[in-house]
Amino acid sequence: MLRKVLSLLIFLPCITLTSSGFLRAQMIYDQGKLGPQDYNFTTVDSPGLYQEVDTGWFVTWVNNSGLVSQMYVGIDGNIHTAVLLEDGWKVIDVSGATNTAGTNANSQGQIALTYWGADGVTHLAIWRKGQYSYVNDPCPAEYTYGVAVGINDLGQVTSYVVDSNGVSLACVGSPIFPYRGAVFGFPGAVGTIPIMTNDLGVTVGAYWDAQGVQHGFVHRMIGNVFTSVDFPGASNSWVQGINDEGMMNGSAQLKPAAIGLDSRSLAATSQTGISRTRCRRISS
Repeated sequence: MLRKVLSLLIFLPCITLTSSGFLRAQMIYDQGKLGPQDYNFTTVDSPGLYQEVDTGWFVTWVNNSGLVSQMYVGIDGNIHTAVLLEDGWKVIDVSGATNTAGTNANSQGQIALTYWGADGVTHLAIWRKGQYSYVNDPCPAEYTYGVAVGINDLGQVTSYVVDSNGVSLACVGSPIFPYRGAVFGFPGAVGTIPIMTNDLGVTVGAYWDAQGVQHGFVHRMIGNVFTSVDFPGASNSWVQGINDEGMMNGSAQLKPAAIGLDSRSLAATSQTGISRTRCRRISS
């Protein structure tokens, strides 16, 4: 079944951007002071967006300057990336590639693009203001490069890689220093997927334990310190973002419901633990 899901730029107490019950993005504010009536809604669906977005390849970001970037599956079934400029949408796929998976834009307007062709071999490029820099893999050569998932203001690219045993791990490195990125995985996990790294070297994401349960994690580069983050009472949790002040946002699945999984947002800080707010779904 095809589902039409609009990507929205909304500054609400909580926003969900998928029909499957998984949370794509959310911002938590004091609901006693702010409400939906205090915000403007803008639809930002890029041209050629395929209706079915439950594959997980549909994400929208906005940077501090208001630059919107979007990764999506097109009507051709391939992955594309576009940016919303003053004169409208511009697809920034790498020339000759069949698939181009993008990330957020950092404060300098840089977007990390993972691209591949019919051979399935992935490569990395950095896009900024219409210019492409084709760079080497920032992760060690003994790992199979996966996909870049974020780029911070220092130009460090967060990616996931796969080791020789097929285990997914996180990698954070700079294209300026190819093949020298730090690779890490949550201790004892069967797989680790990073989401982003802030400018202080703190990475967040998700990992899976031996029972297949998904947990959120925080990794601090200094000291190689991991912290597991679980929403109270959740069957699965994951952390989707962290700013330089340590405020995190993420999502959780609480329990099966008649219409699908009960999904909620979470916000947390390293000082005060986890707070939560109920999300409403935007779907049809």
